[in-house]
Amino acid sequence: MLAFVILCLVLVAGSKQSRVGDAGEYEAMAYQFARLRPPALSAADITDIDRHFGGLIGRMDGYQGSVPHYGELLADGRYEMIHFWIYPLAAAPFVKVTHLLDVPDTYGFAALNVLLATFAFGVVARRRGVLVAALLFASPVLWWIDKPHAEVFVFSLMLLALLWARDRPQLGLIAMALVVANNVSLGPALVVYGCWLLLVHRRALFAGRWRKVGVAVAVVIAALHPLYYLCRLGVIDPVTLVEDNSLRVPTITRLITPLVDPYVGLLLWWPVLFVAAAAAGLYRAWTRQSLARTPAEWAVVWAPFAVALMVVIGQAQNRQPASGGTFAMSRYAMWLAPFAVFAFQRHVLRGRWRVGGAGALVAVSAVLSVHVARPALPDVWFTTRPTFVSTALLDHAPWAWNPSPQVFLSREWRQYGMVQPVANRSCTKLLAVSGVWPTTCPQPVGAPRDCLVSYFCYANRSGTDYEFVPVEEVG
Repeated sequence: MLAFVILCLVLVAGSKQSRVGDAGEYEAMAYQFARLRPPALSAADITDIDRHFGGLIGRMDGYQGSVPHYGELLADGRYEMIHFWIYPLAAAPFVKVTHLLDVPDTYGFAALNVLLATFAFGVVARRRGVLVAALLFASPVLWWIDKPHAEVFVFSLMLLALLWARDRPQLGLIAMALVVANNVSLGPALVVYGCWLLLVHRRALFAGRWRKVGVAVAVVIAALHPLYYLCRLGVIDPVTLVEDNSLRVPTITRLITPLVDPYVGLLLWWPVLFVAAAAAGLYRAWTRQSLARTPAEWAVVWAPFAVALMVVIGQAQNRQPASGGTFAMSRYAMWLAPFAVFAFQRHVLRGRWRVGGAGALVAVSAVLSVHVARPALPDVWFTTRPTFVSTALLDHAPWAWNPSPQVFLSREWRQYGMVQPVANRSCTKLLAVSGVWPTTCPQPVGAPRDCLVSYFCYANRSGTDYEFVPVEEVG
């Protein structure tokens, strides 16, 4: 654990503390809380915050003028933020210390992130072993460790909720409620998680005064997000006022994008976790360690998969799968990574050769993660180039994967928000927008009508011809 803390501190010290993703909102709300003000900002508050950031020139580059203020979110003379204030509230005490020390506010968020990650690291180490904890935390999550972004918050609390489900259900419920308060789209995951606890613990979940208090605290925390915005704006999610974010049935591609997409997926950017979790899970199934005989045993084995499915559906409601502060990997992959902990039971790593092999894999994963996801790397998700895997796949087997259009557009254009026809360099995969093909490649002929009338349509080269695939999703 000490080695992990030292690693975090070294990486934070070497980072550039530059603006990333939703930092403008999170920083502004933490600044408000540190001064005992409400999270919603008045015009005077925004001016004060910009003046504060301006006084830290060279140390908080890019923050000045970064606080968004949408007219749709104005209520009683104050602008609400799209992102909820539960994470900035947790960071506020640390941000207050940074003000007293006259250091950038981002160090306050870094302190909270390191504290959360270290605590979760310790819990995983005690329950699954140090190697599993090292695999999970000496990983791409390190890129977020110094940044005012909620991924470490979500990742750590999700892990704690999953590990506490069996013996500390009230604490697990509170941890999951905090995750949902930060991301209301994960509400269904909390419902399934609660059903899991009820099935496993039954009446014991409410037995005793303090257990009832724990459940009540979790319910209150989970209700904060929708009730706050309902009172302030008349909706449970402010995103619906700024952009179309209505509930929808996502496509299979959109569901699995954070896992397997060759541009942004977990398999590409964190391959050791993906492969090791799959291998360990298959081993458990082969040795029948997970055979369920009673309803409670069935819940212990299969309920985590149901919770994971709700998380997958929740992240797929976002119409912008390529967006979010990240070095390149989808930040929604970090919502799913904690579920790998169920594959790594202690008995799987017994034996000299297994421990040695696992240690070597963890070392490889840590070195690779620090290389591709060290905190000093800038936030380039909106300009990052295609990966060598995506290039090779689309060059030789373009039919094998049709990315979510926004991912393909942002990676091939290397520009976020560009919705124009585009193709990869070798012209083996073309994306038409409203029936218009990119001009950088020969125009495909013979496109069917359903392709031309679709908002997006892929043309995948097959020999000298093209195969056409209309895309249902618009986001």
